[in-house]
Amino acid sequence: MLFTIILVFISFIAYKVYQKVRVPEGLKNVPTLSFVSLVLAIFSDKGPDNRWEFMRKILEKEGIGKIWFSGEWFIVTTDLELTKDVFSKTDLYPKTSLEESYPGSLTAYYYGTNVVISNGDVWKRHRNVANPAFKSLPMHVFNETAVKLLKVIEKVDNEPIEVKDLMHRLTLDVLGRAVFGFDFNNLEDPTNIYVTTYQEVTAECDKPIYFIMPFIEYLPYFDRTEARKKIAKINELYNGLIEEKRKSMETEELSKKINNNTADLLECMIYASKDPKNPMSNEEIRYNLAIFMLAGHDTTATALSTILYVLATRKDVQRKVRDEILRVLGDDLTPTIDQQRELKYLNMVIKENLRIYPPVHQLPRRESSETIKFRNHVFLPKTPILINIYGIHHSSKYWKDPEEFIPERFEIENDEKRDQNIWLTFGGGSRICLGNNFSLIEQRVTLCALLRKYEVSLPADSIHKDKLHLGHINGTITGLQPLHLIFKKRTE
Repeated sequence: MLFTIILVFISFIAYKVYQKVRVPEGLKNVPTLSFVSLVLAIFSDKGPDNRWEFMRKILEKEGIGKIWFSGEWFIVTTDLELTKDVFSKTDLYPKTSLEESYPGSLTAYYYGTNVVISNGDVWKRHRNVANPAFKSLPMHVFNETAVKLLKVIEKVDNEPIEVKDLMHRLTLDVLGRAVFGFDFNNLEDPTNIYVTTYQEVTAECDKPIYFIMPFIEYLPYFDRTEARKKIAKINELYNGLIEEKRKSMETEELSKKINNNTADLLECMIYASKDPKNPMSNEEIRYNLAIFMLAGHDTTATALSTILYVLATRKDVQRKVRDEILRVLGDDLTPTIDQQRELKYLNMVIKENLRIYPPVHQLPRRESSETIKFRNHVFLPKTPILINIYGIHHSSKYWKDPEEFIPERFEIENDEKRDQNIWLTFGGGSRICLGNNFSLIEQRVTLCALLRKYEVSLPADSIHKDKLHLGHINGTITGLQPLHLIFKKRTE
């Protein structure tokens, strides 16, 4: 009898495992990408360049591949036709909510439903509230933080400094002030309690083991009570700021800030949410603050780190960018909006850097809402689809010499001829990133301040001497191995 019970139990478990790993009928003829290679890349902190190496052959030939991950089969694509379809038919390819993907998880608890991960009327309401906040950008915050950065670098003039950490400190300070008027002061005080708590929270949310095996989060040994306490501490900061801003609306102080364009992003959102058509609760606003901090912090820090590496290893490009900055800015330390438009070569270098090292290497998953026929494949409803930005940016189908750094690709005449769906740094379609101009302006201001004062170079013993070693942050954002650069004050 006991043997029969054990046999039935094992059979039941085997059947459940089979249900999870069996390939859906419509995907059987889709080439399979290596799950083992992906897991090894993640746990050895390899970046999207490493993943592209084992996916390239299939994706360059077929445009799509399937991979088993986190208990289900995903479609990974670099195909332009399918990518355009996903961007243009948002109802047919909705984003998957965090609660659906990882029910009850720490990530869903912290980021909730927000403007990035939502659909339909919910997304439109969040977008209507968030969109006005990105219309008026805080130039004074970019400028003042760039000046503070220079003061930090002056203390280590002509000595190697870890740039990845430095750029994270810079972008966190910019976001804190621009998003909700709070100064983390991370550049001058890297270990203050709010900074360390924020970093611990995001690190906990990004731990890869919980994405590869999400079920373990519910096991006693992997209990994340302490992590939830840290999130509660950050949420307490957000909630206090939201309440404070709401009170200012009652005294007309907020209206004055809106009218003279001095309101921060949170104030703009609170003001916009008073429209009865677009109400937004404190919890919803808090979720958006959390996702803005994630999306604008790691991504821009990575972009600045990689472009400084490019400039350090391509001195001809660095000289040309600096000459343009000095010519356009004159005695100004940081550029005005009008001057930023004149920095044509710098803008080309920024765009080419974002092509080769896209800070977001893969877009958040979409799911087909109904049966989709693509070539000779059939995607059943709820089939997860991932658009591989890194692969599209490095595909020889879309770019000549894709591994070469060629800023001239983005000269106006070349840019206008190119299909806009092959440069996807900020996504595409109606769901394009709200913060794209925010990031680009922050990059220009920071680079102008740095390059007019410093010559940037790579230490002779750098691990990045032959190539830049990318790393892993999470399923969508590109990481970077520690990167030391030397900033030597110019004497010209």
